[in-house]
Amino acid sequence: MSKIFSNGCSFLTPRPKDGVNTFVSKIIAENYNEELFNIAMGGRGNTRISFSTKVWCEQNKDKDVFAVIGWSSAVRNDYITDDGWKKGRIPGTELTWRTWKTLDNVSFIRKNKGWDIENNLTMNFLDNVFDLQNYFERKRIPYVMYNSLPNYFGNGTEDFNVIRNAINMDRFFSPTVSHFEFITDKNLIVSPNDPHPSAEGHEQWAKQLKEFIDAKDLRTI
Repeated sequence: MSKIFSNGCSFLTPRPKDGVNTFVSKIIAENYNEELFNIAMGGRGNTRISFSTKVWCEQNKDKDVFAVIGWSSAVRNDYITDDGWKKGRIPGTELTWRTWKTLDNVSFIRKNKGWDIENNLTMNFLDNVFDLQNYFERKRIPYVMYNSLPNYFGNGTEDFNVIRNAINMDRFFSPTVSHFEFITDKNLIVSPNDPHPSAEGHEQWAKQLKEFIDAKDLRTI
C-alpha cells in the first residue's frame, strides 16, 4: 500500500488563521487511510515544486508513494536564497527559496528585447510538467497532477502543441479549470478578500480528484 506524497503552493497547506485546517491532499490521504508526506509551500512556484519533489523522492526511495502535485502559477519565478529564508520548513533539505512575480517586474522585462511574456510563461509551465512527468514515469512512481492556480497549455503554437501532446493527460485532472477557478466560481473561498479555499472548497475538489484517481486506477503504474 502506497503512502501519499504531495507538493504545491498554499492550496496544498492548511490555513488555520482562517479556520481551515484541511487541504486537498490531506483529505485524499484520509480517504485512503494513508500517511501523508507534504512539502507544499505557500507563495512558491513551479520550479521549486519540480525540483524539491525530485529531491524528496530520491531521498525516500524506500517509500512506496503515490504523488499528488498541485501546480502553482507560472508567474511565480522561484530562486535559491543565501539568507536561509524559512530554513527548516522542509526536513532533510538545505536549499531555501524566495519567489518574484512576473507581473511585478514588467518594466524590467520590457527592457529585454523581444521578451514574449505570455509565451515564456506557457513554455515554463509545460517544461515543468513534462519534466516531472518524465521523472515519475522513469522512476515508476504513480502520480496525479492538476492546476491549483491557472496555467495554460498553449495557444496553438506548434512548439507548445508538441509538448502538450506528450503530456499524459490521463494523469492530469481538470486541465482546463484550476482549483482556484473552481472555488471562486462557486464562492468556496475563505473570504472576499482572501481567495484561498474554504474547507468545503477543499472537500469538493478532493472528492472530484479522488473520483478521477479511482476511475483511472492512478495509484498503480
